[in-house]
Amino acid sequence: MIFFNPSQLVKLARRSAKCWLASLLLLVFTCSYAFADRKYNVLFVASKPSADYVEVLNSVKQQLEKQSPERYEFNTVFRNSELNLKTDLAAADFVVTIGTAAADTVFSTRPKAPILSVLITENAFSVLTEKHYGSIEAAFAAQVSSICLDQPVTRSIQLAKLLVSDSSGVGVMLGPASVHRQPELSKYITNSGLQPQFVSISAKDNPIHKIEPVLSRSDVFIPISDSRLINIATAKWILHLSYRHKVPVIAFSKSYLKAGALAAIYSSPADVAEDTVDWLLNSTSATVGSSNKPAYYSLNFNQSVAANLKIKLQTEQFYRDHFSQEAK
Repeated sequence: MIFFNPSQLVKLARRSAKCWLASLLLLVFTCSYAFADRKYNVLFVASKPSADYVEVLNSVKQQLEKQSPERYEFNTVFRNSELNLKTDLAAADFVVTIGTAAADTVFSTRPKAPILSVLITENAFSVLTEKHYGSIEAAFAAQVSSICLDQPVTRSIQLAKLLVSDSSGVGVMLGPASVHRQPELSKYITNSGLQPQFVSISAKDNPIHKIEPVLSRSDVFIPISDSRLINIATAKWILHLSYRHKVPVIAFSKSYLKAGALAAIYSSPADVAEDTVDWLLNSTSATVGSSNKPAYYSLNFNQSVAANLKIKLQTEQFYRDHFSQEAK
């Protein structure tokens, strides 16, 4: 048996403590290095290789490589050209679906990785989550998120007030997917000092007969994006009536603007890419599994329509500066 005097015991304890501390520091350094060296595999699944989809893809990759060059690696597939999608999904840390068809395909496989769906309308996202997960709440629980194309209607309402300063009546068209929002929008319009007038359109309605009475007595008219069927069926009549009654329309797409709307607030591919990058860089357990409104937006005007309606336009920045924080 070996005996130690008190001074030897103190030295031995100090030596053991130093060894333990050195081992701990080595472990921390090793873990930190491994974490820093960790790359996240982001799988992009796009509906098709058309211009808008490719622009979103390339812009997101370029921005992530610039802002966080060592953090991500990318894999891209198109919905109809990939035979091993399940294998790619299993290897992904994040899945970004671009377009409605891509979301439909990925949701059907129920991958374990968090999913972010972009270039998709709020209505389409709701339909697909119901189809594949049973409810939107169940999809959120399965780490499915979206940044929908639909811009907040509050932005259009505020723009209406700025464009036509003496306006009082704001006409709003709702469809089957958006009619539930009438109480909320009515309250917001009223609180903005304007008078709301609503028209609800279904697939069975004659659009011109229902829209004209409301549009004709409005100072500004705002169609709300709904199903593709409703959007297509109503757009030409809204623009026709707008021209007839000299009522400006604030639309939700660039094509609507070119066809004769006075202004449009919409999500461009560049805006979608910006929102996607922000989500990937800042995703946490609190943000994964949610539906998000777009933070970025494009604002454009039809100068010919403005001249016809005798509306003097300010600079784009003027309107952006006057949007309240609530509309952003």
